[in-house]
Amino acid sequence: MKIQIIKIPLALILFVMFSSIFIFFSCTKEEPPVRIGAALALSGPAAYVGEEVRDGLTLAIDEINEQGGINGRKIELMVRNAVAANSSESDKVAQKVFDELDKAQPLVIVSSLSFLSMKLAPIAESKKRLLVGLVATVPELTKNREWVYRYWTTAEHEAPPMTDIFLEIGGKTNKKNGTLGVIYLDDAYGGSVFRDMEKKCKEKNILITPSPFPPDNKSFLSNVDVVKDSDAVVLIGFDFHIIKVLKSLRSINYKGEIISTTTATLPSVTSIPESNGIHVTAPALYNKNYPFADEVKRRYEERYKKPFTQYSANGYDFIRIFIGLLEDKPMDRESVKAIFDKGFVYSGVFGNVELKRGSKDILFPLFPAQIKNGEVIYR
Repeated sequence: MKIQIIKIPLALILFVMFSSIFIFFSCTKEEPPVRIGAALALSGPAAYVGEEVRDGLTLAIDEINEQGGINGRKIELMVRNAVAANSSESDKVAQKVFDELDKAQPLVIVSSLSFLSMKLAPIAESKKRLLVGLVATVPELTKNREWVYRYWTTAEHEAPPMTDIFLEIGGKTNKKNGTLGVIYLDDAYGGSVFRDMEKKCKEKNILITPSPFPPDNKSFLSNVDVVKDSDAVVLIGFDFHIIKVLKSLRSINYKGEIISTTTATLPSVTSIPESNGIHVTAPALYNKNYPFADEVKRRYEERYKKPFTQYSANGYDFIRIFIGLLEDKPMDRESVKAIFDKGFVYSGVFGNVELKRGSKDILFPLFPAQIKNGEVIYR
């Protein structure tokens, strides 16, 4: 039998070989990651807030990546410290950090705290980049802006519950008015809460006595002296401020009621004996009847060996919201902004969270509560 040998042109062999290699690598090549930038306050007196936000972001991203990511793509978190060592350089550093993150083309950049978010907001607006402020209370952050959002309560939402607490606990001395002292941090955050409280107090005929203090204040005896005759005192500041004010009030045996913001629900405050009995506005996070928050709390504390707070919850919940909205959706900045502009309702560690259509503020509910024996007791 004569065997016929078929000659295949070398060019055809090479074409088939390279085509196969191309198809193989095309099928196995991973999609680029979905990038999220984080310009946080990781130094200075409030560095712990930025650290907790970062850890919450990281936990949520790691969990999602372990489950396959979003639309077949992994999530990559890029974290930068946006706080300058010298206050005179703060604007320059904020710009530098934003530009550095923006070069990687993240879908969104998140920031922490009012003072830092306010520096980044005009940069984001001018570049048409999506910025979301976390743990940022100052109302001006999102006003008259198209690309800047917030996931946190504002002064406009925290002041009314505190005023209502004052009225409910009988702080009024007569039918027409009562006296309320307000010891507050004199910065973008504290000033915004105080101004809104002042407005609400005037509407309710409540006499208000202000007592501001600078961020680096060491002693609060003079502040306490200003408000010692008030029926009640409101405390506004970071947790280390509130702790010092509480100790000063207890040292003079202050007899009136004490009211504070959500900051006073932090474990660092509730764990000290001087916090016993103070009234607070509280997120649902610490409600023992809310099992979803308990499960996230357990995972966070097992991993980081520190308490799960509203700051870490803010970072965690934002990622869950953001990625949940992108499922099976186009992942570019304009499409993401369009999704945000439509509004949404989401159930997370803060309870039912809502962004109303056309609004820029993603809000979670606050509830009146009281600290008793180290625990937040909801009313």
